[in-house]
Amino acid sequence: MLTIILCDDDRFILQLEEEKIRSIIEMNKLTAVKIGCVSMESSEIFTYMKKNVGPFLVFLDLDFGCGKLNGIDVAKQLKSIQSQVKIVFVTNHHEMAMKVLQSGVEPFGFIEKTTNIEQLGAGYRRYIQLAIASGEGMEEKEEVLKLTIGFDETVTIPKPQILYVESEKMISHGVTYHTMDGSCITVRDTMEHVLKQLGENFVRVHRSIVVNHRYMVSLTGMNIRLSNGEEVPCAVRMRNEVKAWLKS
Repeated sequence: MLTIILCDDDRFILQLEEEKIRSIIEMNKLTAVKIGCVSMESSEIFTYMKKNVGPFLVFLDLDFGCGKLNGIDVAKQLKSIQSQVKIVFVTNHHEMAMKVLQSGVEPFGFIEKTTNIEQLGAGYRRYIQLAIASGEGMEEKEEVLKLTIGFDETVTIPKPQILYVESEKMISHGVTYHTMDGSCITVRDTMEHVLKQLGENFVRVHRSIVVNHRYMVSLTGMNIRLSNGEEVPCAVRMRNEVKAWLKS
């Protein structure tokens, strides 16, 4: 049973979250998914997790305001209670999303905080489906990618840490991997080979860009906004496919 936990200091958003997720569970007949705890206080979700068995999927506010633990601190405590907990940050502060990526918390993803119920719902549904697809909390073998960066020199990075890959205009057959911690690793390779190595969680949205679809937040004009606030170009022919994925 996948247990969902909701924590936000905005009572209105918290109510929207709970109503929408209950609707998603009911409409999709997700009998192996339940809402376990809904709270405005981080201390309550700590207590709940200590007294109950996971797997857990937590939708967590990133900014709890002055005088309280922020979402990064809360996430670290949640990870100390259960290392396999999946945490999705709900925020409209994209500059803070980068701090999350640099903190080592390893988020499951991000959702843009909004009163647009349909947009919120699409985000919740997407991450619930991803959590279920990953084995409902069963321990996963983390896939890694070994990159050759020089003569007899390699670097290994976990695939879930990769935000996107872009081809380099000034380097023949050069591509750069952009990771969640802000690193940029340039190697000799082709986009076709990159896509084959990365697998089904990555999509080529432009001739020069391959994106980890877990970190797509929205499509604005001709650009895709990622969870760390960056934007990457989207080809015209890929717009409908990206829109469909964001709504799925």
